[in-house]
Amino acid sequence: MHAIRAAGIGLRQDKQHDWNEFARLGVMKAQFVITLDASVQDLTPKWNGQPDTALWAYPDLVGGNTGTEDLQRAASVMLLSLRRRLEILSSLPLAQGDRTALRHDVRDLGYLA
Repeated sequence: MHAIRAAGIGLRQDKQHDWNEFARLGVMKAQFVITLDASVQDLTPKWNGQPDTALWAYPDLVGGNTGTEDLQRAASVMLLSLRRRLEILSSLPLAQGDRTALRHDVRDLGYLA
């Protein structure tokens, strides 16, 4: 949370949603499902419309024996990386273009440092 606040990103206090809420009929279908943790990739539910998936794996910062200062620095680096990936994702031609090329572009963002 410190890294998020330090980056000036406001957090909304919306209620949490269960995966099943997104699987109901009538809910907007996702084009992509992006997982940030490889250990949960196989646990994600099946999505309506079978959207493309991508893994943008990040290390588990909480599970290690990292000191507070190192943890905050690592969280800031991770946040900046995720922000850069999302900025690039938002610039991709999601509504038009070659779907296969787009799928590769989204998956390739997982290798961006």
